[in-house]
Amino acid sequence: MGITTVTAARILKRQLKGDHGEETDLEWDKFPSVALSKTYNTDRQVPDSAGTATAYLSGVKTKTAVIGLDDSAIKGDCKSSLNANVESVMISAQKSGKATGFFSTARVTHATPAALYAHSPHRDWVCDSDIPQKETDIGCIDIAHSNS
Repeated sequence: MGITTVTAARILKRQLKGDHGEETDLEWDKFPSVALSKTYNTDRQVPDSAGTATAYLSGVKTKTAVIGLDDSAIKGDCKSSLNANVESVMISAQKSGKATGFFSTARVTHATPAALYAHSPHRDWVCDSDIPQKETDIGCIDIAHSNS
């Protein structure tokens, strides 16, 4: 929710009580800290979950449909992804000796949870049969077999 949406919500909350509204607080206005984030993929203004999950789990923005890879990776191009892996917060925790895990109401190969562990130039490469043979010949594996 951007500043405009939050301001509108704040005003509406108070107006529904018969007052002006600008002076009311929403629950998150009481938080000790707040932040803003920019949600976009490096190749699109409107992002998809593969790129946004990679960004918020690794701190690195990337292209649409790319999981766990930096901006040098090209969608569907295995060769471009070979040296483009980024480290998610879960991988960092594992490397520092922490026990990790995750749960999801979506399948674990879906773009959002997969960004914790997978590195794939295409969000739809969830099993072997999804990957073109020329890409597997280069070395790409499906998201289900990915590991850190």
